[in-house]
Amino acid sequence: MALAQKSVAMRAGSRRPVKVRASAEPATVQAPPARVVVKAHGAYTVKGTVRKINEDRFDVKVAGPGAAGEPFAWAGVYDGHGGFATADWLQKRLFGVVEKEWAAGFKPEYTITEAYLAADKQLLSTGAGFMGMGERGVGGSKCGATAATTLLFPAADGTTQLLAANCGDARIVLVRGGQAVQLSEDHVPDREAERRRIESMNPNPKLPLVRYVGGTWRVGGLLALSRAFGDAYLKSSLQFEGMPAGSDGYSSGFGVIAEPYTQLTPLTAEDSWLVVASDGLYAEEERGGGGGLDNAGLVELLSSVPAGADLNKVAQTLASTAVTLGSTDDVTLVVMRLGTA
Repeated sequence: MALAQKSVAMRAGSRRPVKVRASAEPATVQAPPARVVVKAHGAYTVKGTVRKINEDRFDVKVAGPGAAGEPFAWAGVYDGHGGFATADWLQKRLFGVVEKEWAAGFKPEYTITEAYLAADKQLLSTGAGFMGMGERGVGGSKCGATAATTLLFPAADGTTQLLAANCGDARIVLVRGGQAVQLSEDHVPDREAERRRIESMNPNPKLPLVRYVGGTWRVGGLLALSRAFGDAYLKSSLQFEGMPAGSDGYSSGFGVIAEPYTQLTPLTAEDSWLVVASDGLYAEEERGGGGGLDNAGLVELLSSVPAGADLNKVAQTLASTAVTLGSTDDVTLVVMRLGTA
C-alpha cells in the first residue's frame, strides 16, 4: 500500500459476490471520473457537553498517489460507547487489518467488509479471562464503537476511486457539484431494513428484539445501534457472527453485527470535499443526541471556506457550530479538500 510503502496488485476475483448499492443522496450533477487527490486535510474532536470523557477517536493517513491499486489516503472516525477502549483499538489497529486484507488482492468492497469482520473478531476474542470465563471484548462486554472509514486509491485508468464503509451511525459525506452525497448508511434499529434483519433472526417473535426504551428504539431494549464493533454482551457467537446457524437458526446474539455498508465511487472533477464524522456533528433529537448540522448545512458552511484555509480550524468551526445548534454528544470529524492533480 502506498501509505505503508508497499505495492499491492489488484485481482478481479472474489470469494463472494459484492452487492451494488445506491447512494443515500444521489448526486444530481454528473461529471466524468478524474485523477482526484487530497489537496489538504484537517481534523478535530471535542467532548460532548454531557459527557465525562471523550469516547471518540479518529485516524488520518495521506500520501501522494502511487501505482494503480495502492491506497494513498485513509480517514477513519470511531465513536465509542460504554468506554473508549474499542474506539481506541480501532484507531490504532483497524488500518493494519485493512492492509492485511488488501494485500490478498480481492475486490475493494469485499476486502473492506472482510477487514471489518476480522477486526470485530479480534475485539471480541480479547479479554475473556482465565479459561474463557468472565467478560470478553476489549474494554469489557458493554464497550463498543461505530466506525466510518474512507480509502482512496488510483484505478488502472488513472482515475481515483473512493471506498467508503461504515458500521453504525457515523457518517461519510462527499460534496459533488455543490451538493451533499451521503456515502454511508445509518445503522439504527428503527430503520425498517435493520429492524427486519434483526427480527428475522429472533427465536421468540412474541418478544421483539427491537423495543422502544428510554426515548429511543434499542436492540434488546439496550443498544440504540443495530451495527457496531465490540458490544460482546449482544453477540453470542464468534464463529457465525451475523449469520443464522444452529438448530434454532439463530446464533448472533441480539442481531448486532459489524458488517459494514460499503460503496465504491469513482471521483470526478466536481468533487470538492470529503467529510467523515461521528453522529455528534449531526442533528439527532429523535435519538437523544440533541441538535446539530444536516448534510445541506454542512455543504453550505464548506462552500464559504477560502482556498488555503487551515482545515484543522475549519473542522473545529464545524464542530463548534454543531454544539451551538444543540449537539450534546462527542463531535469528531475529518475534513479533506479534494481537487484534480
